[in-house]
Amino acid sequence: MQHDPWRRRLLLAGAGMAGLVAAGLSPAAVQRSASSELRRAAWPAWRRAMPAGTWCAIPAANTIRAIDPARDPALNPYLASNPDDDRGPWGGVIGIRGVLDPWCGACFDRDRDTLWLPLGGGHQDYAGNEAYSIRLADEVPTWHMPRPPSGSIPLGLIELDDGQESSGNYADGRPRAIHSYNKHVFVPGRGPFCAMQGSTYRSGQAGPNRSLLLDRASGEWSVLAATMDARLGAAKGGACHDATRDVVWWLGDREAQLGYFDFADGQWHVMAEGSSMNVWSTHALTHVPEHDVLVVVSSNLPQRFAVWDATTSHMTEPGADNAPPAQLAIAGGPAGAVWVPRLNAVAMWHNREAASTGLISLLRAPAQPRSQPWSWDTLPVSSANTVLPSVAAANGTYGRFGYAPGLAGFHLLNGVDEPVYFFALDDGDEIFRDGFEHA
Repeated sequence: MQHDPWRRRLLLAGAGMAGLVAAGLSPAAVQRSASSELRRAAWPAWRRAMPAGTWCAIPAANTIRAIDPARDPALNPYLASNPDDDRGPWGGVIGIRGVLDPWCGACFDRDRDTLWLPLGGGHQDYAGNEAYSIRLADEVPTWHMPRPPSGSIPLGLIELDDGQESSGNYADGRPRAIHSYNKHVFVPGRGPFCAMQGSTYRSGQAGPNRSLLLDRASGEWSVLAATMDARLGAAKGGACHDATRDVVWWLGDREAQLGYFDFADGQWHVMAEGSSMNVWSTHALTHVPEHDVLVVVSSNLPQRFAVWDATTSHMTEPGADNAPPAQLAIAGGPAGAVWVPRLNAVAMWHNREAASTGLISLLRAPAQPRSQPWSWDTLPVSSANTVLPSVAAANGTYGRFGYAPGLAGFHLLNGVDEPVYFFALDDGDEIFRDGFEHA
């Protein structure tokens, strides 16, 4: 029977569960119907209104620029003498755009449906070390800044361009700004985790390879690992959380071996007996629990991706049986990489052509992902779609594109003046999950 969700909802409202059974649905389908209603009821109105396969610009209360600390007289000490100042002590070369534009990513809290930009900026672009977050499941999502940047009035005016890049900290003891690439991972029950701080503001030529954890309430960072083994590579690598082991995996760029941070002992561990990789590029990394493998995506790999066995750390390059989709500007780390079980695929987005921004690229897994070729694919967009995201930021999208299972779709953020875009994988109906009524 063709998709008619209102028929099912009217039956449910008029005659309850018995009405669905009388209409010919199986008990299992009836249970799915009840689950669908509960699922939809938990969604905000903007998400409930979305048909499957469409994009929307989430109607938020503000943008990141709207809470730019440089324009707040209570935070920027320069505004008293220059009301037009839009930099403050931390503004660097490009101001508030620096939290996102210069090779900066994000991470997503799936339990709270919250997007985090934990630590960005870096090099000469931006010195601000403040975090930003927005809870997408709210009726009116709102950007928040847990604490202002170092050098702000509440924290005390200090010199940020002080030549102390190698320390990793400003004079107030807080971490210096960084290009974050794919370093940020949200760890359930803990918070945003920066796998490797690396090169810092202002020169970008020095900084500690250490791991940091953000306190979501205070916006303050703590050091979880003061040093990292050199065999883990350099700081343009990729990180991901492994929920099965409760570890964060890391694969650095340049010459590197796979490693993981174990929260049980608070230590980094190098998979010294496994493979190594020597690729000079930003990576994206994602864990596939169904096969217990890690997929690393890098434009400088011969096949654009490789597969690592999470137990043996043995790397294979099974390749793909077709070419990457044309819309994917870079089949590599700047496109991010997130495993989506319901699609049996790694999803990516970094689209630089306006006509193709609605297309999400997929790398679908075979039955034997270590040895059989994978397949590139594109997620279809509904003919009912009326919204297209903006084009990708030139330096990469990274974790600003990701999967939100609780909202059944993908989030995307391209600029500090822009909304968060969202793509709906379904409309909330378990029975009508592929356009037909399932008994």
